[in-house]
Amino acid sequence: MNAPIPAQAASSQEKSKLRLYLTKAVRWWRDRRSGSRREEPAMALQPFSFWPGQISALSGEGGDKPSVVPGYAFHTDYVSSAGGRLTYTLRLVGLTGSRGSLILSINMLDENSESLPPKTRSIPIEKIVASNGVLEFSKLGAPGHSYALLGTLSDDSDARAESIEISLTGGDSPDALRQRFEAARKEFLSAPGKGELRKIVVKRRATLEDPISQMCTAAQMAEPTYKRWCERMDDVPIQHRKQWEFVFILRALEHYGALRPGARGLGFGVGIEPLSSIFAAAGCSVVATDLAADDDRARAWSDTDQLGANLRQIHNPRLCDEAAFFERVSYRAVDMNAIPADLVDFDFTWSSCAYEHLGSIEAGLAFFENSLKCLKPGGLAVHTTELNLSSNNLTLEKGGTVIFRRRDFEDLALRLLEAGHEVFPITFDSGDSELDRVIDLPPYANDQHLKLQLMRWVATSFGMIVRKKA
Repeated sequence: MNAPIPAQAASSQEKSKLRLYLTKAVRWWRDRRSGSRREEPAMALQPFSFWPGQISALSGEGGDKPSVVPGYAFHTDYVSSAGGRLTYTLRLVGLTGSRGSLILSINMLDENSESLPPKTRSIPIEKIVASNGVLEFSKLGAPGHSYALLGTLSDDSDARAESIEISLTGGDSPDALRQRFEAARKEFLSAPGKGELRKIVVKRRATLEDPISQMCTAAQMAEPTYKRWCERMDDVPIQHRKQWEFVFILRALEHYGALRPGARGLGFGVGIEPLSSIFAAAGCSVVATDLAADDDRARAWSDTDQLGANLRQIHNPRLCDEAAFFERVSYRAVDMNAIPADLVDFDFTWSSCAYEHLGSIEAGLAFFENSLKCLKPGGLAVHTTELNLSSNNLTLEKGGTVIFRRRDFEDLALRLLEAGHEVFPITFDSGDSELDRVIDLPPYANDQHLKLQLMRWVATSFGMIVRKKA
């Protein structure tokens, strides 16, 4: 064994290595003494949830679209660490093959969602077959960091499996998610507004009868207004936050007088949502926008059939007849990070869970501000996005999806107030029913889905209403 480096002679890099070594040693000893890893129930993970719709080269499961990664076998969602050893157990049911390797990678994100170098291991297919298709792969996890398991096959592999099963011990538990959410309800979500925001952030129950800037709650879905708008969408009312987003946008525009014959509306990231057809049926002229189909960022939405690339895809014939739709609705490819300067003089703008996909928290807030430039004086902006219900500090700040915190909406409100706009009151009422406390875990439900787990955070939909200065 090498002699220890004297503290006074150690470089900062050597000190950092020494601290890391000691931290790992302490965690290993705690794990060994407590036996917690062996006693902890395993969490079942969905093998194809990170890239839904992409076909696995190993089992043929996951979807029917080619993967963006050569040899793609599986990729789980990211799960946050409880601070001890993370152990993935992989079961390849009915595995056959004799050539090539399975390359496993534990991908890592730090507390700021920045990628860290993965831990990688290559295992010969023959060895996995000999172990009846079962193997473990583990590493020490850091508190607040998130981890996912990725598997790919080497080019020469002939491996095939009937199905893939993955479980994890050492990940953040649903109980921890609930505890953070309950703490948030009692602490920062219920705190009054401060300074200039005292009159903007209000303690009020969220309703659709008199909508303000608010989050999705079960009580709103029991209101007659919710049922009425679901009928207008030719949809059966369900307790799902995505349906709530559409209803919230429609109701807010209706309640504040923007949804009327002859009004001009501008939609961002519209995909194949029903709103453009409903607006056209109500006599509005609409410009519906989405990412250009040839934009690299659009592939994920195209692969899951959510990209609106032309009017034919956007039109819903059950909600608006073809003649009225094509007369009143036009389409443009628009990057929400660079809104064209000629998109102006609209009576309202809207988007449904789109601006959290612009790359960062700041990019999303800048979009909201820029969307007001598209309005006439007195025009209305109604946009929904993700709200963090477990932290007002740490969150997903960068990447393909970000989660806005209360403080981000308060910052946006201050910026808009300073510019002279009217910010409608904000309530952080998170609901008081049993369903309001249910946290949906991946793979998400199709019916009761208000709050959900996004990595180590609890999130829901939040809608904000702003009127442009006169």
